[in-house]
Amino acid sequence: MRDLVPGGYLVTHLVFWTVVAMVAVGTNAVAIILSFGLGILAMESFKKR
Repeated sequence: MRDLVPGGYLVTHLVFWTVVAMVAVGTNAVAIILSFGLGILAMESFKKR
């Protein structure tokens, strides 16, 4: 997949998160997505210890 997209990994992530952000703003799901993201971040930080 990385080779199919011009710019590679970073561009793919940039486009993906831009679309997610626009959908979230359009559906008022920002709080849900932020809490979900913070939960993942917390789990990853605990796993590293």
